[in-house]
Amino acid sequence: MERRNFIKLLAAGGVAGLFLHTAKGETARLLRPPGALEEDLFLASCARCGKCAEVCPLGCIEIAHGEAGLSMGTPYMTPLEHPCDLCMKCTEVCSTGALKTIPKEEVRMGVAVIDNDLCIARRDDDCQTCYRTCPQYGKAIKLEKYKYPVIDPDYCTGCGMCEHVCLGDPKAVHVKVRE
Repeated sequence: MERRNFIKLLAAGGVAGLFLHTAKGETARLLRPPGALEEDLFLASCARCGKCAEVCPLGCIEIAHGEAGLSMGTPYMTPLEHPCDLCMKCTEVCSTGALKTIPKEEVRMGVAVIDNDLCIARRDDDCQTCYRTCPQYGKAIKLEKYKYPVIDPDYCTGCGMCEHVCLGDPKAVHVKVRE
């Protein structure tokens, strides 16, 4: 192989590797719908048909565009804008098994995190909005000293209801993708 062709091949491989690395980094930050397989399996299984987004009654499932790299065409959620009520209709229309029907209590899309510095209840104001709205009432969000919300990651589904209803400005609750 000529030196010039070898250098071109190395450069092409480097660019491809950079693209794939960037794309993988993008996919790691997307919050997937309930019942999603592990990310690598999800990407390999998802047909990118969009049926899950079409059937979602709350419109909380969006489809990733080109900037998402290898995740382009796959479903993701932004709970701040549209929380998930765990109706599981998306899993019923998934023909590839990328989204599996599981009991609501077992959904683990993400996990909510509370910034105590922004939490209204921690500023000695009465606020239990996130606690009262949580579909896993009394489990995923508990009240410390009957007043301060605390997330229990063992029960948190990552539905985003708490983030959506948080009265803080800026919001004190954010749903993060589980590692």
